[in-house]
Amino acid sequence: MSDDQGILLFLGAGVVVLALIVVIGVASGRRKKKSGIASWRVTVDWIGDQPYLSSSDVVLNDAWQWKQFQERYPIGSPVDSIHVGDETRTLHISRVSQSLRAGWPLAKAGFTAYFEEYERSEFPVAFAVKADRGIAEVRLDDAGVRAVDTSGAVVFSGPWSTLLFSDGPDLILKNDTGMIHIADGQSGYNELEELVIKYGTLKQLHF
Repeated sequence: MSDDQGILLFLGAGVVVLALIVVIGVASGRRKKKSGIASWRVTVDWIGDQPYLSSSDVVLNDAWQWKQFQERYPIGSPVDSIHVGDETRTLHISRVSQSLRAGWPLAKAGFTAYFEEYERSEFPVAFAVKADRGIAEVRLDDAGVRAVDTSGAVVFSGPWSTLLFSDGPDLILKNDTGMIHIADGQSGYNELEELVIKYGTLKQLHF
C-alpha cells in the first residue's frame, strides 16, 4: 500500500468516526428532549368536598417527572377554572405530594397538588381502624397524628413534619416514635389515606 492510500484510508476512517459521533449526539439529544416532556396528565379529584389535582401514574422514583410536576404547580401559583359547587373559582397551590399507586409488585407513583383555600380545613378528624400494636383509632389535627388503643392510650404520635408514609397493600406510618401498619378495607380508610398523603411525606417501605 502506498503512503497516499494509507493517508486516504486514515482520513476516511476519521470521517466515519466523526459521523458516528454526530449521529450519537443527535440521538442522545432527542432522548434528553423526550425525557423532558411530562408523561402525566392531571384531573381534579376530591377529598370530601375539597378539590385537589391528581396526576396519572408514572414510573416509581422518576425524579424528572416529579420535578416537572413541582415546576408546573409551584407553591402559591393560581389554578383557574376549578368547579366548586355552582362556582368556578381560581384556587392557589399550597403543597404538592407523592404517593404510591397500583401495579404491585411493580408499583407506580402519582403526584397531587392541594389548594391553600382548603389547607387544614379537614381537622380535627378521627378514624376507627384495624392496625397493629393494639391501635383502635387514628386522630388527625393541626399538630399531627395520634394513634390510640381501646383505652385511649397514645401508641404512636408525632407532627406532620416528621410523618413518613407508604401506601401499599396497607398504610404504613413511620416517625421517630416507631412504625404502625393500618389495614385496608375499612370505612374511612380512603379518606385517612388521602389526608396522610396530603400532609405526610412518601417513603417507600413496602418492597
